[in-house]
Amino acid sequence: MDFLWLVFLTVSFGAWFASAERHSVFWNSTNPNFLWDEYQVEVRINDYLDIICPHYVRGERPAQEAERYVLYMVEREDYEVCKPHSFDQLRWECSRPFAAHAPERFSEKFQRFTPFTLGKEFRLGESYYYISKPLHHHGQECLRLKVDVVEQIGKAKADKAKAKEMEKAKEAEKSKMAATGGVHNPSNRLPADDPAAMEPNVQRSIGSSGVQLLASLFLPLIPLLLGLTLSLGL
Repeated sequence: MDFLWLVFLTVSFGAWFASAERHSVFWNSTNPNFLWDEYQVEVRINDYLDIICPHYVRGERPAQEAERYVLYMVEREDYEVCKPHSFDQLRWECSRPFAAHAPERFSEKFQRFTPFTLGKEFRLGESYYYISKPLHHHGQECLRLKVDVVEQIGKAKADKAKAKEMEKAKEAEKSKMAATGGVHNPSNRLPADDPAAMEPNVQRSIGSSGVQLLASLFLPLIPLLLGLTLSLGL
């Protein structure tokens, strides 16, 4: 029984581990993703973010020109100005561009809970921000990354694309209306725009006063009352 329980735990852990994905980001100035306004990566809970530092073959580039960076995990406000406000925000340091066998690599696991005191905890639906400062020169070059923790990868992008398509369709309709005369062209009018739109067939009152209403009720009774009066007089 203990053996079966151990097998079950092993299989469950293996399936859970296999479901986690790794997302690699090559942290260097030649990565075209950093050329856009916002380099964005979507991860799920228990996924990994791998930061791949700059790497060169020794002798390929002068040591003073090899890219080196200090990376920080910051708040949204710091991300916007690309400037950390505390040394405590320092996350990693890419300082070995000529590492012997492979580039330096740092990994972030996006987990809800961590047993380590200095570990990070992440929440579904939140965004997290990384920026860097160069060590190989004193310029203001800024590489930055936004990481969104999502339930389903691609959903946020799909929703954003759908919103853009709807906006384009609205703009196209407006342009078409303007080019063909707008609502002043009868063919462009909606029923609510046309004052002569078909109205529901409803019964309307032909009288507006209480006297007219009483007259309409008692006029048919006059001959009956006259006949009754004459018969009593006789």
